[in-house]
Amino acid sequence: MYKKVVLISIIVLFAWIWKDYKKIDTSFVNQSSITYSYDNLNSNIIKKIHNYLNIKYENFLYDNNEIHKNYWNIENKSKRASLDYYKYIEVEKNYTETNKIISNTGVNWIRSHGNSSSNRFSSLSEINRENAKNLKVAWTFEHDGFADDIQANPIVVEGIIYTPIAGGYIAAINGEDGKIKWKSEQYGYFVARRGLLYHKDEDQKPKLYFSNRERLICIYTDDGKPCDNFGKKGQVRSGLNVMTPVIYKDNIIIVTWDHAVEVYDKNNGKIKWKLKYKKKIKKRIGGKQFINDGYNPWGGISIDNERGLLYLTTGNPHSYFDGTLRPGKNPFSDSIIAIDLTKKKILWSFQETSHDIWNSDLPAPPILTAIKKNNKFIDIVLTPTKRANTIILDRVTGKPIFEFRLRKVPTSKIKGEKTSPYQPDLIIPEPFGYNEFFKNDFWSYDNEKLNDIYSKYKNHKVGFYNTYELNKKNLQYNFNGGAEWMGASVDHSKQIMYVTSNNIPWETSVEQIEDKSTKIPYYSSSFERALDDLDFPITKPPWGTITSINLNNGKIIWQIPFGEYEYLAEKGIEATGTENFGGVTGTEGGILIATGTLDKKLYVYNSLDGSELYSYELPYIGSAPPTTYMANGKQYIITHATGGRTLMQGYPDLVETGNAIVAFTLN
Repeated sequence: MYKKVVLISIIVLFAWIWKDYKKIDTSFVNQSSITYSYDNLNSNIIKKIHNYLNIKYENFLYDNNEIHKNYWNIENKSKRASLDYYKYIEVEKNYTETNKIISNTGVNWIRSHGNSSSNRFSSLSEINRENAKNLKVAWTFEHDGFADDIQANPIVVEGIIYTPIAGGYIAAINGEDGKIKWKSEQYGYFVARRGLLYHKDEDQKPKLYFSNRERLICIYTDDGKPCDNFGKKGQVRSGLNVMTPVIYKDNIIIVTWDHAVEVYDKNNGKIKWKLKYKKKIKKRIGGKQFINDGYNPWGGISIDNERGLLYLTTGNPHSYFDGTLRPGKNPFSDSIIAIDLTKKKILWSFQETSHDIWNSDLPAPPILTAIKKNNKFIDIVLTPTKRANTIILDRVTGKPIFEFRLRKVPTSKIKGEKTSPYQPDLIIPEPFGYNEFFKNDFWSYDNEKLNDIYSKYKNHKVGFYNTYELNKKNLQYNFNGGAEWMGASVDHSKQIMYVTSNNIPWETSVEQIEDKSTKIPYYSSSFERALDDLDFPITKPPWGTITSINLNNGKIIWQIPFGEYEYLAEKGIEATGTENFGGVTGTEGGILIATGTLDKKLYVYNSLDGSELYSYELPYIGSAPPTTYMANGKQYIITHATGGRTLMQGYPDLVETGNAIVAFTLN
């Protein structure tokens, strides 16, 4: 009897463990419906047992297998030295000709970033380069009692603004006077984090679609109430998502941090299918389990409705500067990916930084547009990057339009690190910011401070895609851009891109962490802005810029500093630019509307040459790209002014979190 009880107990225990490892999802078209993974575990007890046994197995492999032990040797420099200094990726020769000319966004702004191409450029011209100097504040909306960092570009339909507001609500606001029409139930901080979408079928009430982390939500535009037949009370459970959905035929589509495209019925919210763009790698290297986490999509998605092609950009692999547990190029990270929605498969993927150990993810939305080649319009997808590059690819083949040069980079001195031998070093399109640190970049407005900077940082490692070394620190750009999640504004009619960017130096390092439970090295990453004692960057300005680029030839038309410090301006050092997280929106009226600088200003520039036409100090720093729209025959500009979490981390004395939307119009 005793043995029978023990046997039954063991069977029950194993059944419980087996069930916890198992996950069933029949929606995927490119993976098994049943998966077994540590990631599926819910029980903390099983997780602890798993981790304990895993460490024992790691140590066993390290002690008894030379392949696993030798994995932790330092990279061979001589093999890298024998490689050519440059290599090139094949460019597209048979361009995909345009099948439909895309127009800039008109009176209505139905999706964050304007439309499904994400180009964030308006055809409106009532406010233009001739009269922008006459702009006035039309109204200010504040949600009393709340303060949040709002990052969504507002949408506007028939003069009504739809946007997340401080406190975790969606609100409808009258575009003429700023009075609230309704606000939704309270969802939380991440509601419509990077945007929302308006949609109307002829036989149905207009709706708004947006995400709230693990929920895809649908509400009506007339009252903000949940859509009757969409999921449960207007919500369906989804993978974690922070981006704006797109509509394709009768589908609502999102891309999630489960590394999956998820397709739902736009009317009832029922899941139709899912597709993984990154697969789990089940093997051991150096005794440890291969870890290829990260690759999260958080920049945005766009859709070519004519071809049924979805485009997304992806993040960096984990863990920041430590790539020891993910040898290889880590495909699908730091990438633009095209998904064929008809065939339900990945069409192509193009990676900028391979085996990324610099936090060089692609944070900005992919933009669909057309450029001129050989006197013909060709369809392309582009994205500005943290490395201050502009990746321009044929929309169907995924091949570069311009010569894509790669330069040889150093090996690593970190045990177990297996770096990629080449990284992008583009000539055309011309980089719009710094992507290589030089020792002569050091700068200060004060010679004594400059000497202190030289003394403090003289032994730091610098260079092009420079690798890390224990007990040494690096200086690098691009941790928070180049370009960032706001992306760019692209004029479809003139094939010009306008992009905000940062040139901020960062002090970075890799440290080895003592872990007595294992013999295998374990590392952590450290990073902080390299600022002087008054929180000014230690390198030459400009620290923030706006750049105009001709997409037909990849050449910079003009570049200006974006923002300024009052303290330095009083010393005669004007227009240094500042770190910025707001974005720029262009119009066919010949103006660029930009916000997000530390000086809290909204700026209006002449798109021909970047000259300033107007500026206004907002109550808080602009935190999302501006929107422009028509209401009752009059053009308005609005922007969220709520501060910014990222800027607050670096400049706590300059940044205050707020709750305002500010609207501008002519007299």
